[in-house]
Amino acid sequence: NFESAPFKLTRELLEVMDSDAEGTPSEFFDYFKVLCIQGFLTCRKHAEHIILLVEMLQDSGFPCFKGGPRTIQNLRKRFHLSLTEEQCVSLVLSLISSSLDAWRTRQYDYYQRVLNGIL
Repeated sequence: NFESAPFKLTRELLEVMDSDAEGTPSEFFDYFKVLCIQGFLTCRKHAEHIILLVEMLQDSGFPCFKGGPRTIQNLRKRFHLSLTEEQCVSLVLSLISSSLDAWRTRQYDYYQRVLNGIL
């Protein structure tokens, strides 16, 4: 996969949060970080239920489940269940930091725009 950022966090999204490509602190960007942390920690609390639901869909034939049991193992890893809550906060902040206006994301968006007319 060309895009290697944990998630898409473009300049435009940062501008909406009154920040910039470097992630300059702002009230809205700080609130975004808080919401990301809360969301991750909440999902983590329900990880076993989420994993069970995904396991139930494993034989559905959807392309995202082609990996079989490996799909479930990878999902479980993404919850980082062995980390403390404090370590998870640091993890989420580092995911946000590495997603900030990522060069490869910008290049992929450019590629999509040129090749497919997708904005």
